[in-house]
Amino acid sequence: MSAPEDGTCPRCETPLGGADECPSCGLTIRTAEDGLTSAAADAIVGRTLSNASARRRPSGRRLPYPFRLATALAISVPFAPLSSFALTSLIPAHPIIVILVGVLSWMAPAAALARTTVPSLIVGRGLLVLGAVVAVTPLVVAAGRAVIGSAAAVDPPIESSQTVYGSFLAFGVLILLAGVAVSRVAGRKRDTWQDASPRHRE
Repeated sequence: MSAPEDGTCPRCETPLGGADECPSCGLTIRTAEDGLTSAAADAIVGRTLSNASARRRPSGRRLPYPFRLATALAISVPFAPLSSFALTSLIPAHPIIVILVGVLSWMAPAAALARTTVPSLIVGRGLLVLGAVVAVTPLVVAAGRAVIGSAAAVDPPIESSQTVYGSFLAFGVLILLAGVAVSRVAGRKRDTWQDASPRHRE
């Protein structure tokens, strides 16, 4: 066990100025044989353990962007086929256009969601958006076909019927409820991170 570093008291960190006893808290640092007293040794151990515990405390730093982007891309996958079905239900589109729209509908939400710091919150927000989009897709397609008129696609993948509306609405609501549940849990985790490091706010 070595003497206190930089000439400070291991208990209260008051400069010792070469003294064998702390002028502030009265801790005896050295024995008559110029060794550490048991009280000083205990104080050094306690200070070392305290510093180690502080280093292990959550830092609240952002996770690497590639990890967050991968999570966002995974939760955004359903947007690609959904947008493609909606497009081909509206107008006759070239396959290349359908693919480009699908890729863009997958990448754009993922890029926005990846800005979130907590991966589970990415999932929660992704489910919320996906649920809302699924619920309104048949209505959007029906409104679009009504506006386009005779130029609308023949035999659309998403038809205008009460069964289709009900199925999309029910599925969308289920996804929304899952998104709400995940977002609540993730929100509490984010608050814990922010309490650990107030500088990192969303």
